[in-house]
Amino acid sequence: MKLTESANRDWHAATGIVMIVTGLMSLAPFPILGPAIGWPGSLDAPAVAQLTNIGKAAGAVAAGYSVYLAYSLMMLPALAMAAHALIGGFSRTLMQLVIAFAALSVLARSIGILRWLTVMPELSKSHAAADAPGKAGIERIFLALNSYGGGIGELLGVSLFASVAVLLLVLGAWRAKTVPVWMTVLGVFAALSLFGLFLPAMGLAVDVPIALAVSALSVWMWVLGGWLLFKRHAGPTSEAVKPVVA
Repeated sequence: MKLTESANRDWHAATGIVMIVTGLMSLAPFPILGPAIGWPGSLDAPAVAQLTNIGKAAGAVAAGYSVYLAYSLMMLPALAMAAHALIGGFSRTLMQLVIAFAALSVLARSIGILRWLTVMPELSKSHAAADAPGKAGIERIFLALNSYGGGIGELLGVSLFASVAVLLLVLGAWRAKTVPVWMTVLGVFAALSLFGLFLPAMGLAVDVPIALAVSALSVWMWVLGGWLLFKRHAGPTSEAVKPVVA
């Protein structure tokens, strides 16, 4: 059945708040991990420097990546609620596809982030206590795990799956005529920026700064969230906008 007009606007308002809060959570790791280990620039540092920094700032690393994990988990309800609000009444199949890719993105991101909360701190402790040959071996393990975890978390989670989820959402909302064209353009830019992070893995010489891609996603979430909140106080909502509840 369809929601009443008042309940529909309340749903838009709740979705807007979740989108804004989730976008803001993306900034939280910077003031924690930045001063402690120089994140995110530290991700390009040699293994020995990263292992040493993790050991020196173990509490900050745990806190920062815990917040980053919480932000990543929040991406699923944020995108799911937005899909329900904007395209649920237009195409249930498309809505479910958005939610499916958002779930894949969150799963991959979570796997990638968990390496910093589990195995990397243990490697740091072992590295600090090892002799020179042992340190060299641990550094090789660190690089291998970091490359593997980064491939899952960044390439699949942050880039591929997230870009598909966002692109399906914004194009579906455009087809359903539930958002203005400029909102669609902003969303498409965010999705393509995220997908650009995946292109080097395909052998394409494309260099999209990760800061640009993540910032574009956050800005899109803030703007869409604010727009949905505005809709809460706007006049009657069209039938196309009304989400369908099973």
